[in-house]
Amino acid sequence: MGIFDRIGARKELFLGPGELPMKEYRSEKRGCRYWRNLGLFAVLVGLGGLLLLIYAGHPYYLSRGWSHPERLAVCCATPDNYGMEYEAVSFETGDELTLQGWYVPSRNRAAVILSHPMASNRVAMLGMAEVLARHGYGVLLFDLRAHGESEGDVLPFGGNEREDVRGAAAYLQTRADVDPDRIGAIGQALGAQVSILGAAGTPAIRAVVADAPCCTKAEDFPPPSNLGDWLYLPYDLVFFRMLQWHAGVSDPESVQAAVARISPRPILLIGGGSEQSMLQHHYQAAGQPKELWIIPEAGHIAGLDARPEEYAERIVGFFDRALL
Repeated sequence: MGIFDRIGARKELFLGPGELPMKEYRSEKRGCRYWRNLGLFAVLVGLGGLLLLIYAGHPYYLSRGWSHPERLAVCCATPDNYGMEYEAVSFETGDELTLQGWYVPSRNRAAVILSHPMASNRVAMLGMAEVLARHGYGVLLFDLRAHGESEGDVLPFGGNEREDVRGAAAYLQTRADVDPDRIGAIGQALGAQVSILGAAGTPAIRAVVADAPCCTKAEDFPPPSNLGDWLYLPYDLVFFRMLQWHAGVSDPESVQAAVARISPRPILLIGGGSEQSMLQHHYQAAGQPKELWIIPEAGHIAGLDARPEEYAERIVGFFDRALL
């Protein structure tokens, strides 16, 4: 008996009664159909993962960043650097937060509240403050909640951030150099929408300039007009639901609703060419009197840099008409 016959005989010793020997395994060559189906399955899994990342992962990450912005230190420049005499001030909000800021006294009995962009602080508004102070306006630059040196850990969208502007207006009404009926507000990006939200519920604010206001809800975006807009629609819906969850705001007020409540007080909307559709959307919701100024060559909140003289003339003229 050869060695291979012995091995076969030993295999049979392990079989139970009635069991048949196992057939030897033989690899079979995979056909084109198998590999085509496997490739299609891999593509579908990859596409599903990509869609999950785009429409769930990224909205989660971005909404977390919006509601918990990174604090930027208040440093390296003060109103002194722009030739303005000022004093450090603080004031309370309606929900009991203390906000820090700078105040440049008024020489014309009017004052303007300046609100900065997201992940920034009052330093970002020094150039704007210098323009207004040069024309006699008092200017209040302050750090929004969860920014700079102000209190607060969460930035709500369409929630209590309106209290920041209302608190600033209440502070200005206590100043001896300010006529309580001559208070305006100006903001950029986040500061623009906070100015709108605050002014909507604060009659003390008599005029608003909003440079590139954005959104607190999906309805703040214009209706879809092309394929790209339709592809963004589910992203926006998921993003704003997650933003509400991160910010703890169950029923946010939209910028669209707030801007409609400012009338009959005047509002000036400003922005660059890429922001035209959003601005026109807000402009249509606003009541009279209202103005819209698009600066085609300007980037985001870069109108003052793009056209410094015209920008200064526009905002000063607007506040002169509204407050003086």
